[in-house]
Amino acid sequence: MDKKTYLCRYHNILEKIEKKKRYIKFCQERASSPPGLDFTIPRVDHTPSNDAYFVRWVFKEIEAEEELEELEKKLETVKMEIERSINTVKDEELQMLLTYRYIDWLTCDEICVKIFCSIESVKRKHERAIEMVKILHIS
Repeated sequence: MDKKTYLCRYHNILEKIEKKKRYIKFCQERASSPPGLDFTIPRVDHTPSNDAYFVRWVFKEIEAEEELEELEKKLETVKMEIERSINTVKDEELQMLLTYRYIDWLTCDEICVKIFCSIESVKRKHERAIEMVKILHIS
């Protein structure tokens, strides 16, 4: 895994968490909405279903909430790993730049405003910081 991909993991997990939260909300909506009758799909075994319509969505919601909990646990571990890796860079300004980019997920333009540099300087410092960072894993 290259260094930029390694540092982007925190943001990627945050995106997965947001997506999972939207899916849970969708499941809740499905579970609470009245079903429409659908006579076009015959059951294979020709027996009536005894399950209420919303039961399927309740089970999906429970499963998604368990996955969300796992993602949130993983998020903290990944954030600590990335912060430790960023702290391997000796220059505090470069540490700050990497934190803005990979923890706060700011764009280069937003970082320019925060550290009072031109965009070219930010890009140059970013490349130097990436070269200096060491990938660490928490055991």
